Amino acid sequence: MIIGSFLLCYQHLFSPDEALPVQPGLFSEMVEVPLDIFNWGISSYPLTVENYLIFQNYEVLAPVAQEAKTYFFGAVIGLLVSLGIVLITTFKRYHFIGGMGLVIILLTLSGVNSLNIGSASSNFSLIILIIGFTIPGMIIHVFYEHISLLRRSLIILPIAWLTVVTLLFLSPVIKPALLFSENIGLTTLGIAAIFLLYVGHAVMGSFFLLLTKLNRGVGLKISWHLIVFTAVYLLLLLALYLHYTGSFSFPIIYPPLFPLVILAGCLGWFEVKAKLDQVPQPFDWAIIGKSLYWIGFGITAMAFWKASFTLNQPMQDFLDHWLLYTQIAMSLLFFFYLLANFLGFMNSGKPVDEVIFKPKYFAYIHMRIGSFIALLSLIVYADGVIAPQLSTSSTNFSADYYYATDRPLEARILFENSWIRYRHNSKAKVTTALLYQEENQLTLAKKQMEEAFEWDPSVAEVLLAANMAHKRNRYFDALFYLEKGLEMFPNNSYIKNNLALLYSKGNKGQQALELLNEENPYSPILANQIGLQVKHLLRIESLPAPGKDKIARINTLAYKNLMGDFTDFTMTAEARDAPLIQQAILRNQWTNQTTAPLAQDIALVDSLYSHEQQTALQQELRLTRVIRSYQAHQIGEALKYLNGLAIDFKGSAGYFHAMAAQVLIGEADIEKAANELEMAEMMGFRDFKPYHLPILYFGGKKDASFKVADKYELEFPEWIKAERDSSASSKPASAYFGHLAELNRATKADFIPSLEAMEEGPLKVIYTHEILFKKGHWLTTAEIDQLTSYLLSHEDLDSMYIHELAAIAGQQILKAPESPILQAYFQDDTPLASNPYFTPMVLMAAKEAPSTDQRYELLRNAAEFNKDAKLWLTMIQAARDLGLTGYVKTYMDELSQWVPPTKLQELMERED
Repeated sequence: MIIGSFLLCYQHLFSPDEALPVQPGLFSEMVEVPLDIFNWGISSYPLTVENYLIFQNYEVLAPVAQEAKTYFFGAVIGLLVSLGIVLITTFKRYHFIGGMGLVIILLTLSGVNSLNIGSASSNFSLIILIIGFTIPGMIIHVFYEHISLLRRSLIILPIAWLTVVTLLFLSPVIKPALLFSENIGLTTLGIAAIFLLYVGHAVMGSFFLLLTKLNRGVGLKISWHLIVFTAVYLLLLLALYLHYTGSFSFPIIYPPLFPLVILAGCLGWFEVKAKLDQVPQPFDWAIIGKSLYWIGFGITAMAFWKASFTLNQPMQDFLDHWLLYTQIAMSLLFFFYLLANFLGFMNSGKPVDEVIFKPKYFAYIHMRIGSFIALLSLIVYADGVIAPQLSTSSTNFSADYYYATDRPLEARILFENSWIRYRHNSKAKVTTALLYQEENQLTLAKKQMEEAFEWDPSVAEVLLAANMAHKRNRYFDALFYLEKGLEMFPNNSYIKNNLALLYSKGNKGQQALELLNEENPYSPILANQIGLQVKHLLRIESLPAPGKDKIARINTLAYKNLMGDFTDFTMTAEARDAPLIQQAILRNQWTNQTTAPLAQDIALVDSLYSHEQQTALQQELRLTRVIRSYQAHQIGEALKYLNGLAIDFKGSAGYFHAMAAQVLIGEADIEKAANELEMAEMMGFRDFKPYHLPILYFGGKKDASFKVADKYELEFPEWIKAERDSSASSKPASAYFGHLAELNRATKADFIPSLEAMEEGPLKVIYTHEILFKKGHWLTTAEIDQLTSYLLSHEDLDSMYIHELAAIAGQQILKAPESPILQAYFQDDTPLASNPYFTPMVLMAAKEAPSTDQRYELLRNAAEFNKDAKLWLTMIQAARDLGLTGYVKTYMDELSQWVPPTKLQELMERED
């Protein structure tokens, strides 16, 4: 009893949907956030990337076979029935015959013939079971009635269990123990029905016993207490009865009835003790009656547990209905019994409790007969629904067995038949639809859900119907199911959550957030709420704290990246995380800030890539690698990977070319950026902005700039009109941008005059910094000092960074620079050539290279992007040192394309 009650309470409180799990599934959407913003004075150019927003949509999963619990249930019921038979052997003659007859009837209900011993559904199994369970008890009762209970148990229990083992051994069916444990459920229901009938007036009886004991020698009018208590109790039972029969329901949440079973069972114990003292019993020892009572209580608790953990709704409804019928009928007649026999002196203070079951006027047996008549009336009023409940419970036992033994066709047929016979049967309907779906019979699966909505769908049926419609791209059908479901279950968080996500898909962000507007939302709701606020940019100023929830933190990272802020937490992808979660953490965290060494992060993303099979997810992982490389100032690597992505994923090539253009704009390589933008347009990129037009125009793609402006209805900036219209006045911004576009290939003779010709202002400061950053190796010490002093004259600049940048421009080796910006270009005090446009740093790294081969490779990689003449001449010299004569000629031919021959000759002589 204790075990059964504990399991029942635990099942209801902690795992009510274990057999038919409803769990949040993951899906993602992307939000564009700035990875970097480049301010070139005349315009800001954002480098945007996509961050993950993870949403959780509740889905109904396939039922989970409860094999372990079913085995345990079967073993416990078998043990309790065997113990009951031991106790029955102590009954007096006629009572023993009646008891054994009842045992045989209950064993007949066990469905043991389904073990198919001898032939299909033959009676051999039942005969063996009856012999093994009853014959030893009969022999003991007839010939050895004097032996103790312990000896009876040592004889009957082993034989009973040996009988079961023999049946299971002889059975040819799959998992016979599971089949036996399932089918014994009908026997359990029979015993539970008898016990519930027995304790039908336990609450009333124990209350009256308590009143009479408290009233001894006092003489209070306890009759009024009894009348009031009875009225309240019966009215509550009647309200539950009307609700369960569908006649009338109050607008409240009705509690489950299993606490009433536990209450009645515990209170019935006090009645049992009174009956043992007052009523003649068919046994000599009181311990027999007490033990039988606790065995019945235990089996009843196990029956309720079985209905709960298998979600066998017909079985649960049968137990609930029978409980209400017996409580109402027995309590009502017992109340009349008490009034008829004790009203005259129950208030006298006499020990009425000692004779409560002894009256002759309205005898207890007559009260029982009247209760049966009332019970039948209640059954008839409920249209005899307990009959289909009982038969459908048995069908579900078989369906669960076939499902657990991987025979979906048989299980589906039985579950479908079960729902047809009894409609309040959610698990059967959901399982039928899911099994049809597994068989790829989508039309029939859809029909199952339509039928469910014609009656009284459960939450699981609402969710499944909506999800199935959504997967068929029937948006409005899914919306209909969820909105109807919300009308029936207005406080159900699962339906609210899924409906909010569906509203979001229909661009109804405000309605979606209103559904999720809870004071203390739990994990999936909280994460979805943050995600929806970021996606629709609603209530963005009051984002809830993510707490420790991982998905909420992922969405918060996306929000912080969108706003350009750092988070006060960091995230690390773990092996136990789902692949989507791992990818989202890496993307969003690396967009915000990095925490681990580059080599470690690259190894992690490469490992995830090697295990990923879906092409789309592989693409996203490679793009995440680009972001990590960019954050480490590995500009060359990032651009190479973007080029590889454009080649491997033709469908997204336009996006990758556009992203490469954004990276190149950040390095002021206007020429290559223009080439990438032109290629992006050819490959399908359409998200052009007005600030792209100057890039195309000054990058040598004037015709393309006009074409893009006309095609996408874009306006050129005012400052560039002087270049297009001779009548317009000259704009300093136009001249500045032209100089900036030429700086990559310019020599000292080009950029110094350009700098001197510029007007004072922010544009000149930017251009001066770019000269120091990219062309510092062309300058003398005095010129570097002059440019440094000019930059330091502007107080808003970082003086430490300017001083250390000047030292690098002068080719002075720095050990552990203090500026965070420049620290990224050093590893273990060694300069890195990670940014090919940071020419002084590249040349420093080349000098520190341990071998000529490595120096040449480093310079060649930088020269793929950087057209600095001195860089190329240094690379050519390294090629000569390696004897790569053919490459030397090729490089010279390429260099002469942007450096005039006379100037090239002059530079070569200076280098020599």
